[in-house]
Amino acid sequence: MSPADILRTFGHLRLHDANEATTRLKVLDRVLFDVLGWTLDDVEVEERVSEDGATEFADYVLRTGMTSVIVEAKKAGECFDGAPNLRRVQLGRKVLTGTFGDAILQARDYARKKSVPFAVAKNGNCWVVYPATRADQVPFHSSSAIVFPSLQSALQDDFAEFHDLLSRQAVISGSLEAELLGRIENQIEERRLNRFYFTSFSKISRHSLFPLIENAVTTAFTEEIVTGDPDLLEKCYMRTPERIRFDRRIAMHIAKRESVVSKPPKRPMKDKDAAALSDIIDAAASRARPVAILVLGPVGAGKTTFLEYTRKVAAPDRFRADGGKPYPHWIRVDFKNFASGEAPIQFLLTALKEHINTDPFLSDYDRCLRHAYKDENEALFRGPLFLLANNEAERRRRVSDLLTRDYAETKPYVEKVLRYAARHAPVFLVVDNVDQHESEGVQAAIFADAMALAHRLSLNLVCALREATYVRHRNSPTFDAFDFEAIVIDPPDVKSVLSRRFFVCKHLLKDQPARFQAENGAEMRLSDLSVVIDLVQGSVLGSEIGNIIEVLATSDIRLALRMTREFLQSGYTASGKALQVYQSTGRYMMPQHEALRAIMLGNRAVYTEEYSVLGNPFDARLNRTEVQLLRLYVLSGLVQHSSAQTFQHLSGEEVRRAVREIGYGDDATLKVLADLCALRFLHTTSHSPATMEANYIPSRLGGYVVRDLISNFTFIENVMSDTFIADPSIWEQVRELTDRIYAERDVVKKLQIRKQRAEVFFAYIRESYSPLRAESLRRGLPSQWCSHPLESAERQFLENLKRATRSAERNYGGGAESRPV
Repeated sequence: MSPADILRTFGHLRLHDANEATTRLKVLDRVLFDVLGWTLDDVEVEERVSEDGATEFADYVLRTGMTSVIVEAKKAGECFDGAPNLRRVQLGRKVLTGTFGDAILQARDYARKKSVPFAVAKNGNCWVVYPATRADQVPFHSSSAIVFPSLQSALQDDFAEFHDLLSRQAVISGSLEAELLGRIENQIEERRLNRFYFTSFSKISRHSLFPLIENAVTTAFTEEIVTGDPDLLEKCYMRTPERIRFDRRIAMHIAKRESVVSKPPKRPMKDKDAAALSDIIDAAASRARPVAILVLGPVGAGKTTFLEYTRKVAAPDRFRADGGKPYPHWIRVDFKNFASGEAPIQFLLTALKEHINTDPFLSDYDRCLRHAYKDENEALFRGPLFLLANNEAERRRRVSDLLTRDYAETKPYVEKVLRYAARHAPVFLVVDNVDQHESEGVQAAIFADAMALAHRLSLNLVCALREATYVRHRNSPTFDAFDFEAIVIDPPDVKSVLSRRFFVCKHLLKDQPARFQAENGAEMRLSDLSVVIDLVQGSVLGSEIGNIIEVLATSDIRLALRMTREFLQSGYTASGKALQVYQSTGRYMMPQHEALRAIMLGNRAVYTEEYSVLGNPFDARLNRTEVQLLRLYVLSGLVQHSSAQTFQHLSGEEVRRAVREIGYGDDATLKVLADLCALRFLHTTSHSPATMEANYIPSRLGGYVVRDLISNFTFIENVMSDTFIADPSIWEQVRELTDRIYAERDVVKKLQIRKQRAEVFFAYIRESYSPLRAESLRRGLPSQWCSHPLESAERQFLENLKRATRSAERNYGGGAESRPV
């Protein structure tokens, strides 16, 4: 029914003094459902309101996951005496008189008894919208109401304002909070533990052996190794791609993302394409036109490593300096050190000039420079300098002046030298690490300048970039002008990469002697430091620690190396006691909980999502309690969908539809999708930014969060530090338990308090999630949206707590003072 039809119906009812039930049926129902877009699943009618033995019934209660509203209706002909002729009115005592004030107070009292924050009082004609219960300490009499004095005002004269305030879509987007409370956010107080506790409650009392192996670890577990010694590069390079398609532990199919290029690319990680780039290099000399190559891959997949391996190990002879004739050149320009305020062309030219200066051919006057300037010099001495052509001394001076001037200006010198070199042998301009700079404008400028330069000088161009970066720029005129050959670098197997890096560590430490002080103060001697790497490697590879690193890396090899390096630096890893156990038994396993804690904390004392490699699924960081667990809800839904073998992806529209159904606005949904992608819990299949038009798949890490990590004591204990706790009583309980943890010195007693605190927090989060599941069931959403991940994880969580308690009692039952547990 249209607003005009409703107005005509209301006029007829008013003329005949229709009763309340008829008014509700023929007017209010039509306004709520047809005009404002509320659904039958949102509305409860005649809901019992009981207090002090008295029972009454609220006309309507509108509920969504975001908020709830009481609507109390009077019959069409009833007059609201004392209704002010103002759009916004303060609910002071002067206003709360007559039938107008009585209706407001009645709906307010119903709302308070039902813990409903907002109320609407109406008589079919006048609509009064106001806050009924407030959590911000503002008294009711200091609150304001918004008044639509007639149905004509609501449905015609001021319809846009009415609709933008009370429509379902507006309400779930926070219209009532914004208009009546002045803010959508209701998490105003500081209720995160990491705002009050800045130091770790555990003190590491071990004698770490890391200083003995630090230099070797820094060398082996760093990216820079790929630009250094070719022998080390060859030892580190890994051609075994990651092949996990189904993870049995979390019963999840790992969906693949789409290819970003139109034709099938070369994949050097596969045997048939292993020599793809080398073959292109070989063929470049015989091609009429220079080649353009895109080396694509996800962040940290090893694109730079692949390029350096090709240049220094797979094809070193192709670029070997030849003393007698021109030879191919490989000029890598690394934009990692580029400052965004610089001009990209100037950065390129400076890097190319540095290469020319160090190259024995390009910097040689007789072999290169004389020929590069030959045509220009001859033109000068045929024309403007003709009178000096036979004066050899003057001729040399003028040529030197020209070279010196061009050298100082850089651009003409670089272009003339490289143009000459490219006429006689392939020159490869390799542009790397452009996407270290997040600004799309900066990236576009770099691509434009590099491609223009390569085109102008007939250079072969190689661009290494992330697939997501290519997606952002592929439709630009700059990329359209080149016919690129695509080479895709699949991420290698993380554990295989770590194995190679440990091998390099052993190689660097082999037969090096060392001395250190054991925990008992005795001086210990080692004839071969590489035994420490044996100890560490045995605890990481093929263990739960290795699995943690692999899962958290999400195919980002750079991140896996950094996590391993920081984990080893943390001091948790190898002590004198551990070494003695390893030497006497041949095996030692580092505590897994310490590994996860070290990785989550990095170099911080207390967990903060901003500084951790692992995000927090329990806080959407929207500063609103009702939406706090929306991250977990969306992630869990996608993980549940991915359990089906036929799953390919879930569209943003499907996610939006489900989240809208339970009562959350699109802004919150999009923010959550973007955050889940940034945290690497989800991916867009097209490598594009998160939008409602994108398709989404959960990452393996996202699956582990939902089906493994939320039952992990260490994970819960850490993310608890950066989770807002809305319930005041729970917050005080958690604060009191945390104070006791910091004060307790006995390890076993400390663990008992930590266990109690984790149980309190887990129960709080479990109960906070229950309304989301209840709304999904009530509205008949598909089963994937109706799971309760915390209820599913609870049994394993409690078992993990028991296991930690048994371990602490076994290892520290003698009343030991504080050590990490």
